[in-house]
Order: sequence, then structure tokens, then C-alpha cells
Amino acid sequence: MPFQYVLTAEERTNLLTWAKQGFGYTEIASKLNNKVSKQRVEQICKKNNIKATEIKRQKRREQFEAKMQAKWGNKWKDMEYRKSFIYTAMREKFKAKKANSLRVGKEFSIEFGDIDFPTHCPILGIELNYFNEEGYLDDSPSFDRIDPLKGYIKGNVAIISMRANRIKNNGTAEEHEKIAQFMRQHRIT
Repeated sequence: MPFQYVLTAEERTNLLTWAKQGFGYTEIASKLNNKVSKQRVEQICKKNNIKATEIKRQKRREQFEAKMQAKWGNKWKDMEYRKSFIYTAMREKFKAKKANSLRVGKEFSIEFGDIDFPTHCPILGIELNYFNEEGYLDDSPSFDRIDPLKGYIKGNVAIISMRANRIKNNGTAEEHEKIAQFMRQHRIT
């Protein structure tokens, strides 16, 4: 039996809204309880100049790009950069920090792309040495949890120098201000 259902104004509005959101013709027909065929949905979309399949493809591309950026970082398309020593070193440090955090039971929900890997420490200006294998030297990059009570979660992690991280360690901003004031008063450099 052919479809002979007439859409209400609300259903038509919903159909067009879903098409603009990137739902496929079959999905839209299903959302309308198959009262109209997917071919009819396509006809209505074409009549209203909505290319639902193109919107759906674009939406999938954007989701894929976001996923790849989270996994590989902002330069995920640049294959030369991904093969570089600096990129490899940053990935290795990230993997090691993740493995260590999970081993000791700290929350670790960030992706590689969530972190900015600067060339210099944002606090002290020290040039960071990502190839440092001698241990925890002043210029070694370190993962700093901005709020030490939280885990390695998005927005709570910054890459700073090991020296800045040691200085920052457990002190509060007020304690660091008092130390700086004391050092200025006594001309300690």
C-alpha cells in the first residue's frame, strides 16, 4: 500500500529541522514513525533547498577532524611534523604520564590534543628540552596540574618547566607572594 499520509505543519517543521541538523532521510522517516517514505523526505528536503546528505557528510567530517585533533594534536594533518623528533618526544612524554597516572590511580581523561606543548616554560621562560633523558632537570618539561586536588583533566593541565613545577609544588599563591616579598626585602636574587 503506498504512503498517503499528509504531514502536519509541526511534522514538516521537525522534518526540515532534522534535515538541517544532518539526519539522513531514513532516520528522519523513522523519527516520523515511517508515516512518509525516505523518498518523500528527500523530495521535501529538495523542495526546500536542503541537502541533508551533504550536511550529514559535513557533520561526520567535523566529528572525525575533532577526534583526530584530540588524539594527535592541532597539527594532525601535517605528516612531516608527526614524523619529527619533537612530536615523537611529546607523544612519548604524554604516554608515559598517562601510564604512570593510571598506575597510581590518578584520574587521566585528557587527550594528547588537549595539551599545548610550548617551546618555553610559560612561567619562567626557560627553553624546554623535550629530549632530556638525564632525569628531572630544570629545563625538563613537566605536566602540571593547575589544581592539585583534581586529576589530569581537560583545562587542569599545563606543560611547564620542572623548575617551575618544583617551585610551585604545594604552595599557595599567597605563600609564594610572601616568599617573594621576603626575598625582595632581603635582596635575595
